[in-house]
Amino acid sequence: MKVYLKKLSVALFLLFFNGGTSSATDLNAAEIVKQALDHWRGISSAGEMTMVIHRPDWERSMSMKAWTQGADKSLVRVTAPQKDRDNATLMLDNNMWSYSPKIRRVIRIPSSMMGQSWMGSDFSNKDVSRSDDIVDQYTHTLLDTKVVDGNTIFRIQSVPLEEAAIVWGREVLTIRDDWILLDQLFYDQDDVLVQKLETLEIGEMGGRTSALRQRMGKVDVDDEWTELQINKMEYEVDLDDRLFTVANLKNPRE
Repeated sequence: MKVYLKKLSVALFLLFFNGGTSSATDLNAAEIVKQALDHWRGISSAGEMTMVIHRPDWERSMSMKAWTQGADKSLVRVTAPQKDRDNATLMLDNNMWSYSPKIRRVIRIPSSMMGQSWMGSDFSNKDVSRSDDIVDQYTHTLLDTKVVDGNTIFRIQSVPLEEAAIVWGREVLTIRDDWILLDQLFYDQDDVLVQKLETLEIGEMGGRTSALRQRMGKVDVDDEWTELQINKMEYEVDLDDRLFTVANLKNPRE
């Protein structure tokens, strides 16, 4: 199954975390994108979530735990069902590893595979990593703003730098002034809309307003999507650095 790169990357899990105190109206497009990513991820976080992969003739659900620390450390571990339990993905300093309990092996994910499907979902390995690529490797332009129900809504176009190893031709993000990513559109190199990440539910979690349920799917395929539901989330938590190690993938300490 071929799945395309990035949400904010979203999600898996894009999809959780801390904003600053600056007013959105005082920021440029790049700063708004950075604030949204920081809000989604937080300085550090620990949470539990459910991922549902839906296809026309089948559907499956996985429960997961996830941890993040700063912009360059994240760990996602599957807790259920039993056949998928302990599958895990680690992102550390722009390097990614996965662990499969079936073969008891830790495998490094090469950059060429970052755009491939994570656990058979519509989210990619890059989405799961929650990296800063959308900030560091794109130029951002504010397309327009509007006010909806008292909130200012920003629509921002993000275009990869020429030297960036990004599959997309451009992305368009819709961000609310409380740093919630409302949706993210992914266009290919021919400027055809291919994929969409959409926030379906917003609410309070861990003491802040967050995107609680998001859906990723291809726009030209009916009834195929992956949803990520946040069940529990804590922010600015103290995490042991040993959590984000390759050794911990195979022999978890959390």
